[in-house]
Amino acid sequence: MSVEMFLLSMQIAGAIGDSIGTGRAISVGRAGRDVELAQIETRLEQERLASAVSSLDAMKQLRQVLASQRAISAARGADIGAGTAFAAQATSVSNYTADERVRRMNLLSKEATLRAHGSLSSLHQLASETKLGQQLSKRMFDQIPFNELYKTIEKKPTTTTTRTPIGAM
Repeated sequence: MSVEMFLLSMQIAGAIGDSIGTGRAISVGRAGRDVELAQIETRLEQERLASAVSSLDAMKQLRQVLASQRAISAARGADIGAGTAFAAQATSVSNYTADERVRRMNLLSKEATLRAHGSLSSLHQLASETKLGQQLSKRMFDQIPFNELYKTIEKKPTTTTTRTPIGAM
């Protein structure tokens, strides 16, 4: 085995080690992205829970307001389903409905923002993997002298063997 071939094999071994290291760096980056996406999903669930709790609290408050309005109307001897008593209840329900729509829109906005962060994280990971792959390719081509290898192979004379038929000896 010639010295050139030995050095070439060592360069190839180094390139393989470099390739393995790059693969591991990509795996670590993907694991980091997965953790970040899990955090985003957790944050989404927290936002949904907070919105549900807020809606529940608003519903409890609406029920208390409606019960108070009914008690006041009953104490006055007014008909609960007509006149100012009905208007006050309708206003309370309308305010609750409007607040609920605002809560829903806020939740959707927060969800969209968090999902956008997740998409950006995935894009950053993809860009990082692409950059690592490009750097690896560059190092491979810089490390292994393909031109010298071609010249070495080209210089070697090709030997041809002649075959004699089996019975001709």
